[in-house]
Amino acid sequence: MAGKRSFGGLRKLPSGRWQANYTGPDVVVHKAPATFAAKVDAEGWLAAERRKIDLGTWRPPTVEQKRTLTLAEYAAQRIGQRTLTPRTRKHYENILDRHIGPVLGGAALAGVTVTMVRSWYAALLPDAPTARAHAYALLHSVFRDALDEGLIDANPARERKAMNSKRVRPIRALTKAQLVALVEHVRADDLKVAVMVGGWCGLRSGELKGLRRRDVAEDASVIHVERAVTYRGGEYFEGEPKTEAGVRTVSVPSSIRPAIVAHMRTVGRGRNALVFTGTGGPEGYLTDWQLRRAVAAAGAAIGVDDLRPHELRHTAATLAAQTGATTKQLMARIGHATMGAALLYQHAAAEQDAEIARKLDEM
Repeated sequence: MAGKRSFGGLRKLPSGRWQANYTGPDVVVHKAPATFAAKVDAEGWLAAERRKIDLGTWRPPTVEQKRTLTLAEYAAQRIGQRTLTPRTRKHYENILDRHIGPVLGGAALAGVTVTMVRSWYAALLPDAPTARAHAYALLHSVFRDALDEGLIDANPARERKAMNSKRVRPIRALTKAQLVALVEHVRADDLKVAVMVGGWCGLRSGELKGLRRRDVAEDASVIHVERAVTYRGGEYFEGEPKTEAGVRTVSVPSSIRPAIVAHMRTVGRGRNALVFTGTGGPEGYLTDWQLRRAVAAAGAAIGVDDLRPHELRHTAATLAAQTGATTKQLMARIGHATMGAALLYQHAAAEQDAEIARKLDEM
């Protein structure tokens, strides 16, 4: 959207921000050194430039004034302007500081080339595919915003496949017998129940950490998943689950309800008391290290080496699928879906989920 004015011009960018420019006494078009969040701010900049011309104090922008933003400066600016959860903002800041900034951060935003990006990507985190994909995706999004604002002519981060990570280590699913044996070999009683809930109900480890007394029905028939806890940059963050479909109510197989009810007697009395506790942060969250150690040790005891907490979730999904649950029912129970897909089946799955739990008991 462009605006016609007696002095200068305004343009609203796809990002919602505003560009301003004018033709100076030197008959050269001069752009504002940055975009503006509001139209009135862009108009204010034009008015200030017009006043300089009227007073005879105007001078052509110096080389320093025309200095292009560096990639790191612009990326930090965009991360600060985006609407993000604290944990996501911290995650992006860590990626910028650790993985993008040291190699590309000092380059002029408009001077980064496809060759520079490909060279950076070739050496980036070869043993961490997920973190590698996250770093490339952030870089791509920063350049996409710069392109929308007219600060660059093309996006140099063009490898779309680079934003998708390939799983290096296949995730295994335990059989029902293995899951029962695994729980028996977990030493700590509270972690025994956490493994039970993860293996039969499919909660993510972050969702287990965020469970509070008010989320568990008195008879443990259902668990309401409303939040998750993540650890970023030395801090714990409590927020919504990973996906829109992550906020859900999960029916619990009756065979494990007595153990959950017994565990709830050991939980703090308040409605906000954490169901599973540990040494994480002031709140006393269950930590990744505590859960991983317990799962790995119990896995080794039943002959499954290097078992990880996320494989409990995969086990829950596989066992539920074996009951004959449809894909939509399964995705609703596990909380893994795009927003659009969740809207199609989330409401209908609530009633059918109890049937899945009943069939799990029959297994």
